[in-house]
Amino acid sequence: MKNIERENVKLHLLKKVSRAAAAAFLLAAAVCLPALSAEKDAVILYTNDVHCAVDGYAALAAYRSQMVSAGHDTIVVDAGDFIQGEILGTLTKGAAVQNIMNSVPYDAAAPGNHEFDYGIGAFGKLTKGAKFAVLSCNFTDLRKSSLLLPPYRIYELGGRKIALVGVTTPESLTKSTPKFFQNSDGQQIYGFCPEDLYAHVQSAVDAARNEGAQTVILLGHLGVNGVTEQWSAPKVIAGTRGIDAVIDGHSHEVFAGERYKNADGKEVLYTQTGTKFMFFGKMTVAPDGAILTELIHPSDVKSTLSSDEARAAVQKVIDGEQQRVAYLKEEVGVSEVTLTWNDPATGEYIARRRETNLGDFAADAYRAVLGTQIALVNGGGLRDIISEGSITRLDLMNVNPWNNKMCIVEIKGQDLLDLLEFQCRNLPDQNTGGFLHVSGMSYEADATVPSPVKLKNGVFDGIEPGQTRRVKNVCIGGEPLDPDRFYKAAASRYILLEGGDGTGKLSVKVIQSEGLPTDAECLVKYVAETLSGRIPKTLYGNALGSGRIVIHK
Repeated sequence: MKNIERENVKLHLLKKVSRAAAAAFLLAAAVCLPALSAEKDAVILYTNDVHCAVDGYAALAAYRSQMVSAGHDTIVVDAGDFIQGEILGTLTKGAAVQNIMNSVPYDAAAPGNHEFDYGIGAFGKLTKGAKFAVLSCNFTDLRKSSLLLPPYRIYELGGRKIALVGVTTPESLTKSTPKFFQNSDGQQIYGFCPEDLYAHVQSAVDAARNEGAQTVILLGHLGVNGVTEQWSAPKVIAGTRGIDAVIDGHSHEVFAGERYKNADGKEVLYTQTGTKFMFFGKMTVAPDGAILTELIHPSDVKSTLSSDEARAAVQKVIDGEQQRVAYLKEEVGVSEVTLTWNDPATGEYIARRRETNLGDFAADAYRAVLGTQIALVNGGGLRDIISEGSITRLDLMNVNPWNNKMCIVEIKGQDLLDLLEFQCRNLPDQNTGGFLHVSGMSYEADATVPSPVKLKNGVFDGIEPGQTRRVKNVCIGGEPLDPDRFYKAAASRYILLEGGDGTGKLSVKVIQSEGLPTDAECLVKYVAETLSGRIPKTLYGNALGSGRIVIHK
């Protein structure tokens, strides 16, 4: 079922790329392996937002071997969010994924926001253990006003000097755990240059050019839609000059070869591969500097003598790492329906902008297990679907792979209204993580109304006075919400106590934040105990949920 949904997502996303990009992709997909240039082109294979979908790495290694055997100078790079997303990453704090990437091997990566999810110490171990360069021109130690990583690296490929410049979204401060970037006194000591991001990118590009780079490629974790606009890839491109192409991530979109204009009005090639190995990318840089991109599905990489050995070697590493979670394959129940994050009509991923039965299920689990009036689930916290049929403990834990600590709080009705307004600010586009699924309550949001939300560096900074709100008709337990009343709510500490997804500091009264089941454990307990081992179609039969959230657009 997951493969079917992946194909549906692929077909829908292809409709969103430009006609020229789609034509280029379909031409590449029509053959098992794209045709090779007669000249010695440089080849850059790339991934982004893999989020622990490690099975794709074996096919990537095989394709890399084929490119090398064909005589191309070849490197493999990643645009961030590779060590988090499934329980394998959580249990090893990313070490298992890093080990697999080393075996491919990768040559460079830009850290995404989720590379910081296990803390700065764990991130430091990652960079030391990686056999590939970890690049970022804007990750800084604010105490020393200095960069913590190399901003770029130059490679000799196909007779050209090609520079990779790394950049990490300033949204990392809120899209990972904000306290990880602070000292024990709550002062921010690490940052991502939100006020002068373009200047940091430009400085790295200029330095690479001055060092002799003939081609400059931005290896970014920025995104296009559903992200903070001033830090999006199109805005960074428009605010800089000297970048020839951008390999990007963060927004989980598919771009086979879009083009955006830079500060000089020149077109810059832009590409992104979706998420979880929907595709991997191939960028070809010709000896004269011309750049082409195409997307390749891992299943389209065919067996050849030159690549079977590489595929087998990496698969052996993958299998060894997967043994770390083999004990979690204990069956805990059965689902009568697939709990999904997709629109069944289009295959489009929607969990970050509208209700799904997967979001309903997770919110119901939190509320039932923790015994609260309401529960909240951030859409970005849902990391895997649950297929119809047998369910293992691992299946449930992969939905909430962080094992986030939970909390029970009392939240004032007005603060809940403000929180919902903030999380609906991007509608009808997606919110990169924060869109809230709910249990024990319902609400409507009018996406045709301009958002009245104020932001400061991507963090919630209140509501514009006198402006019409998007969120309305909020009900708790079927009764209209009272702005002056306090409600008992359950959610991850990340959302309610740690300022995750840009919520900032919420005025809540903490009832309990220690000694509770984690988010993943709530799912397991809900299935095994509350539902007696069976997820019923009567509760979750509609993939679009039970009508708790109504979006007007």
